[in-house]
Amino acid sequence: MAKLFDFTIKNGAAGGFGMFSAAHFAWLAVLLAAGGGVCLAYKKADENSRRVIRRAAAWGALGMELLRAALLFAAGEYNLGRLPLHLCAMAVYICALHAWRVGALTGQFLYAFCMPGAVFALIFPDWGYYPALHFMSASSFVIHGLIVTYVVMQVAARDIVPDVKKCPQCLGLMLALALPVYIFDRITGTNYMFLNWPSPGSPLEWFAFLGSPGFVLGYLPILAAVWAVMYYPFRRTGENKKQ
Repeated sequence: MAKLFDFTIKNGAAGGFGMFSAAHFAWLAVLLAAGGGVCLAYKKADENSRRVIRRAAAWGALGMELLRAALLFAAGEYNLGRLPLHLCAMAVYICALHAWRVGALTGQFLYAFCMPGAVFALIFPDWGYYPALHFMSASSFVIHGLIVTYVVMQVAARDIVPDVKKCPQCLGLMLALALPVYIFDRITGTNYMFLNWPSPGSPLEWFAFLGSPGFVLGYLPILAAVWAVMYYPFRRTGENKKQ
């Protein structure tokens, strides 16, 4: 049991589940099955039940995030690299805010940036140096899975209807969040939002030859390709029902 909460494990240590391993794919399969079930239940639920499901997913992710921070702090391992400055950590709080008070731009931002960011994190996890059943692995998979499920279930039920016309506003909000994080990264040598160096094994590594911060330009074609896929099914949608 002690090994499940060994927070002294560092990147590069032996014994991690590793990217694209059997354990990695097993976690993805579990999340896909569980998330799919929640999405179906949400789509069939009435408005009151949907509100309960939204809050359970969003506040469950928030509770897990806060519990993880508390355990790291108690173990003396909460440091400069553990701050909630990654996009997915911010997404946890944005989901909680959206579940409490649904807002138009918030819903669009969750779809445009937070959901695909969480998907990329699940496919290219930067916590693969932990064992598959370590608390940090489990909490990371669950938190990111809840972010994806929170958004997808509402899109499936048309409680969030993606609107490509809102992309410029979402991009502006993203830049407003990223700029201070980038400055913080440069000053402290951290790598929040992966703005100082590419996440190992991710598509951003294709642009590593541009150096730092040049590789950040790689976000542009990646984002364009991802958005083309994400928004194509909604190219003829009208006004959002509720966001």
